[in-house]
Amino acid sequence: MAHTQHGLLLRNRLRKVLPGASALVCALIMGFVSPSFAQTAEDVEDAADYLEASSEARKPARQPATLRVGVYYSPLFTFRTDLMDVTIERLKNAMPEYAFQVVPLSEFDLTVAAVKHEVDLFVVTSGLYTYLETSGATALAVRKSPQSQDPGKAMGAVFIARADDAGITSTSDLRSKRVAALSPQSFAGWIVALGEISNITQYPKNYFGKAYFKDKSGMPIVEAVLNKEVDFGILRTCEFESLVARGLVAPNTIKVVGKKSEDTFACLRSTDLYPDLIFAARASLSPDIKRRLSAALLSMPMSESGYGWTVGANLSETRHLVERLGYSPTVRMTGSSVMIDRYKYALLIGVLLLAAAVLYSFAVSRTVARRTKKLVEVIDEKSELEKTARIDRERLSQLERAGFVSEISSMIAHELRQPVASLINYADGLSLYLGGRGKDPVIDEATREITKQAERVASIVDRVRAYAKNREKAHQSVDLCDIVKHAFGSFRSGSDLTGVRILSSLPPEAFVSGDALELELLVVNCLKNALSAIRKNPDGKGEIHISLTSESSTTTAFWRLKVQDNGPAVSDEQFRTLARPVASEKIEGLGLGLSISRTIAERHAARLEFTRNQPGGLSVSLCIPAADQPHEEQTA
Repeated sequence: MAHTQHGLLLRNRLRKVLPGASALVCALIMGFVSPSFAQTAEDVEDAADYLEASSEARKPARQPATLRVGVYYSPLFTFRTDLMDVTIERLKNAMPEYAFQVVPLSEFDLTVAAVKHEVDLFVVTSGLYTYLETSGATALAVRKSPQSQDPGKAMGAVFIARADDAGITSTSDLRSKRVAALSPQSFAGWIVALGEISNITQYPKNYFGKAYFKDKSGMPIVEAVLNKEVDFGILRTCEFESLVARGLVAPNTIKVVGKKSEDTFACLRSTDLYPDLIFAARASLSPDIKRRLSAALLSMPMSESGYGWTVGANLSETRHLVERLGYSPTVRMTGSSVMIDRYKYALLIGVLLLAAAVLYSFAVSRTVARRTKKLVEVIDEKSELEKTARIDRERLSQLERAGFVSEISSMIAHELRQPVASLINYADGLSLYLGGRGKDPVIDEATREITKQAERVASIVDRVRAYAKNREKAHQSVDLCDIVKHAFGSFRSGSDLTGVRILSSLPPEAFVSGDALELELLVVNCLKNALSAIRKNPDGKGEIHISLTSESSTTTAFWRLKVQDNGPAVSDEQFRTLARPVASEKIEGLGLGLSISRTIAERHAARLEFTRNQPGGLSVSLCIPAADQPHEEQTA
């Protein structure tokens, strides 16, 4: 698990270095370098514990009777005797109901303890505090030291080298030089120094040569410089003066590199200054305890050595530095990981070459795959062309059938004219014959209906003959409501409406200009199609709704006759066939109904519209221009 998580950390770093690297290269890098992080599993678990602790910190917790105070401690670091001892006494006097336990830790251990909430109070650098404040840590006070008048500019780093080393005189001479520092997690002892180097190069972490980290104090760093184990060292500000004052370092043996002047700061420095140590509390402590702690710290007088506590400083520059350098104090880097971090570009080039060799081995197979894909596309295109050609052949066949049926219809209409006329004459003669023998209501009704239907057949025959001769009949003002009613009567007399409910919504009158018989044929055809759709339901039952409404556009007023059914859902293919001149799904149908309906609509300057209903069924709308009433035309 540790290997995998550290591999993910390295992969994120490589993404910053080369955003265009492929996922395969990142995977190879992760597998190549992850064994070097075998000794850091504990640190990853620490980071996981930190997330868990952050979640737990948001829950209400019982306040402890003993408050553990984590402080940085080393044999040569006098912070505890200069300020911490008197601070603890001050807190004990201000809050006697609590016991205060000082926990001296190394800088890294203090970082981990604060992250894992193993201490209630902690004194940390401003860099570490900005890292902890995201989990709810609260700053209570900032240390005020005698070396600086401004607590917001009281901590930095100093570069030291041997006094007799003429090759190092400025910060630019430190490039590729061996360096000794406290630890890669130390804010003042490493991160601040990298921040100064970032003013010279875009990649400060690769500016120095090999780095040696001394996790104890500044004295081993000075010894490494004097013994020529390294070329230069990095100390925290005022640490060099403390070593000289104690007589541990001869001042003429060490020189400061890149020295900066600052009137308000008494110690030598090579970098910018940042806020001093921060006395902070973990998130789960009650606000009352934090308030009392802060009040006790801020009201405490200065110690004999000139140290004390004051209000918070501006941390904006610290946050900017932490974000810019990706400061992660909970990750301890081993010697191998430092080497990897330094030579990551060379490593990346090597892995890229290896990846190129691997990718080349797949070149042939990829080429074959591309050509195979193109072949499949050609085959699919050919199939699509064949499908299109088949559809065109079907349409031509339908047009031929439509023309053939038109010719046959004209012949049939011509031949039916004489038999229909004879039928009418026989019906009239039968009526006269029976009239002389006494009136029978049933027989009279039958003969009248025979005559009526025969005359209707004759009208249809005449209309078909007129179509064949391309003769158009003059339109008259007719009532579309009466036409719909007559059409419904004809439809009902010739159809089985068992299980079908007919609903209508018609105005008192709706005048249009047209031919009553043609419009009646159109309405009957729409009703038959609706009934045919309903019969396809599983139970064969349904509902037909006929409505007639008045609408208008920007140029004209028109009537919308709509016939709706709740039959099965209409597929895309079925919906497209509505535009074909001849297409029928009925076994007994020739597919001429829709074609005739379109022709009638066009003759009346109207249009047919089709809409699919939800969840099923179809709506057919006839939009026909409105006309004036007959008496108005006569008046005009």
